[in-house]
Amino acid sequence: MNVIAQSYYDQSEGEMHLTWPDVEDAAMNIITQMKAERFEPDVIISIARSGLIPASLISYALGNKQLYVIKVDFSKTQRDGQDQDLRERPVISQELSKDVQGLRVLVVDEMVVSGQTLKLVSAYLAIKDPAEVKYAVLYKQPWAEFVPNYYGQEIRQWPVYPWKKLKASAVVG
Repeated sequence: MNVIAQSYYDQSEGEMHLTWPDVEDAAMNIITQMKAERFEPDVIISIARSGLIPASLISYALGNKQLYVIKVDFSKTQRDGQDQDLRERPVISQELSKDVQGLRVLVVDEMVVSGQTLKLVSAYLAIKDPAEVKYAVLYKQPWAEFVPNYYGQEIRQWPVYPWKKLKASAVVG
């Protein structure tokens, strides 16, 4: 983990091991907030990789099949583990394939820690000329510099998601 990532991790008050029901509850909290504001997105954009599952949950719950992906990476290489070689800032490694000009857009990620990823995506989408963009994350940490429009829960712990627990090495062949 690089120095910047480590500093955010160090601010966390331990880890929170989440269950699938925890994740579903956080997604429903987001949907409830959206419905209270009467925000209905034309398009949902997932920030890959970790935003894929929350975006899919929200997409299914809303009955909105217009789900697209932007891949944003801090990692210089695509390998697992805390010894990853990380950049100081994220980069977009896969651009959006959908024209969002004039559309209402919901961007979904699993969490906001520093806010750098959502700031980058916000600047990127600004040049795409959507009618409106709102941001949603399952979990928001209080020190994030980017505050999403919707979040499932604010937490001070580092979340460990159920989908990150499955390891290929555990498969018996």
